[in-house]
Order: sequence, then structure tokens, then C-alpha cells
Amino acid sequence: MSDQLDHLFEALRREPDADLPGLEGQVWTRIDAWREHRHASSALAPLRAASVVAALGLGIVGGSLAASAGARAPVEISAFSVDAHLAPSTLLIGR
Repeated sequence: MSDQLDHLFEALRREPDADLPGLEGQVWTRIDAWREHRHASSALAPLRAASVVAALGLGIVGGSLAASAGARAPVEISAFSVDAHLAPSTLLIGR
């Protein structure tokens, strides 16, 4: 392992400590700001949960409606049928 880390620590030790007197106050200020942000975001947790439940409910209702609509009228698909719903000519003419 190289001694580069030791040299960096030695260079850091030789530098003047200009910012160190106010460092603890800055650290606590950032911690308090982080705690306030975390508290504010936890206050929105019920709204997030309600949004997830609503999205799941809409997905279930939409899926069940689509499944029941598709189950009513089974369509026979054939390449040579007269009434091919997805044929390009049918889609362009608008039958």
C-alpha cells in the first residue's frame, strides 16, 4: 500500500485551521436542516399512501373492465377473412 494517504494527512496537518472554529456550528445547522426536511417529508406519507391506493384501485377497475369487454365478443382472426379488423385496408378506409 502506498504512503500517499499518510502524505496527504501530513499536508493537511500542516495547513492552518482557518475554518475549524465555526465547523461544529455548521455541522449542527446542516443536521437540523436535514431533520426538518425529513420531518416535512414524513408528514406527506399519508398522502403518498392514498395516491398509491388510488392508483392500484384505478388499475384494478380498468383491468377488470378491459377483461370483461374482451371476454364478451371473441373475434375470429384469420388472414383471409373478409372482415379483418386490423387489415391495413380496413384501417385506412375506416369501415
